[in-house]
Order: sequence, then structure tokens, then C-alpha cells
Amino acid sequence: MGPTYDVCALGCVCWDMLGTVAHYPALDEKVSIGEFTQQGGGRAGTAAAAVAALGGKAAVFAHIADDEFGRHITREFDQLGVNYDGLAVHAGQSSQFAFCVSHPVSAQRTIFYKHESMPRMRADDTDLAALTDCRCLLIDTHHPDAALAAAQRAREKGLPVVLDAERPDPHLADFFALSDYIIVPANLVMALADSDEALGREHILRHKPAALVITRGAAGADMYRGDDLLHQPAFPVPQVIDTTGAGDVFHGAFAYMLALGHEAPKCLAYASASAALSTTALGGRGHLPSMAQVKALVTA
Repeated sequence: MGPTYDVCALGCVCWDMLGTVAHYPALDEKVSIGEFTQQGGGRAGTAAAAVAALGGKAAVFAHIADDEFGRHITREFDQLGVNYDGLAVHAGQSSQFAFCVSHPVSAQRTIFYKHESMPRMRADDTDLAALTDCRCLLIDTHHPDAALAAAQRAREKGLPVVLDAERPDPHLADFFALSDYIIVPANLVMALADSDEALGREHILRHKPAALVITRGAAGADMYRGDDLLHQPAFPVPQVIDTTGAGDVFHGAFAYMLALGHEAPKCLAYASASAALSTTALGGRGHLPSMAQVKALVTA
């Protein structure tokens, strides 16, 4: 009997309130909101949602509070078909939430967030057996102790580990050492070595991952495997509305394609197409593309 899930994701889940503006106000000014919506967010949460939309079986592991945002989060996972048995619910606390302001004219956005009130999850808070009951483990850096323990267990079981890291963190070297597929934005790579991307890339590659993927937004993504470089151009879409969550969708799609047994270049192409399609609506889950939609864009 094989694993229960294609992808298990451990990390951040939250509730997002999102709106569009025609222009950003200066301090002490006002601006009217155009489109407005609310939906789930967070790196691990949206990645798991992307897997489910592509047709995979996904489970998310994180923690929330028993507040209104927490109830919204679980209700949406129900609707999306994401298993959330791994969500620890804390009474009398507050879940993480964010205000996301999108500027469609420039395809840029600004996020204001407030972390959950609970301490970060630790290894002994987490069912590592359940978390590694999958074909691919996806971790972000939100719960470092739990994530590193999960990555170690996955490595012992021979499961591929996909890492989502977005900013400098004191645990990054440990994450790099335990991850097979490291997917990071270019600004993080530069931050590792005083704005020297080549040196930052060497810093990561010395851990010898199966692949390092550097995402560059509208400029596409680069994959490094040993001495080989593969550039993946960004896929064109009719209009970019909001880039919130596009990276999360990218990670989820990449992990799911790995779980299906595809080689890294195909994983990269399908992840890039998934992320591009996700930008055509407001919020990271405003448009979670299906596998048919992604395939059509890749093969167009």
C-alpha cells in the first residue's frame, strides 16, 4: 500500500483580506478599494490548495486558533479538498491574518500581516509519521524546529523534500542541508552574500541539493543542477491582477509534479505555468488552475 497523500505541506497558514487600488496613497491619505475578497493564505496552506486544484491529494500541517479566522481557514480547506487533520487548534489564541493591497497597473502588491499568537510548532508537537505519509514533503520556514525534524524523517524514508524559503533566517543552513529541491526568490539569494547573487548561489549549492530553483517573477526562473543551468521564461497570461501567493502556487505545483514522478525540468515548467495562471485573479487562491489549464498553457 502506497502513501496516503501526494504532498504533505508543513508551515504557514493564515487568512487574507485582499483589495485592489488604482494607486497607492501617501501617508495620511485615503484611497478607495476596487475589488475586495477574503480567502485563505500562507505559504504551506496555499501550496496545499494548489496541489488539490491540480488533482492531487494534499494534507496541510500547521496551527490555528479557535477564532473566526481559524474557522474560515478550515472551512475553505474543506471546500478545496485539502486534508487538515494536521492543524492543531489552540483555544483562546488568535490565528495569523493579513491585509493585501494589490496594484494591478504595476502588478505589484503590499502585504501587512500579524503573526498568530501561539509559539511556533516544535518537533514534539507534530506527528512526523503522518507528515511523511506522502510522496513529497513541502516545508516552509515558519515552524523551523518542526520542519527540520520532518525533513530529517523524510530523508530517512527516501522522500523528496521541497523547501520554500523567502527571507534570511538563522536556520537557513540547516534547511538547505536537509532539502532536495530548494526554491527561493532571487532577492533571498542576493541577501545571503551582500547582493552578490553568484556568491549567494554558491552558498546554497555547496549543500548539493538535487536542484536549486531561483524565481524571478516576470523574468521567469532559473534551475541549477550541478553545473547545468536551465532557464524557464515566465508564461504569458492575458492580464496580471495580483501576484500574491504566486510563489506558493509555484511550490505546490512543483512538489505535486515531483510526487507524480516527473523530472525536474517538467516540474519547473508546470510550476511556472501554475504560478502565472494564479496571477490572473485577486489572491493566491483566487484562481487555482487545474492540470488541464496548466498543460494547455505549457503546450500552447
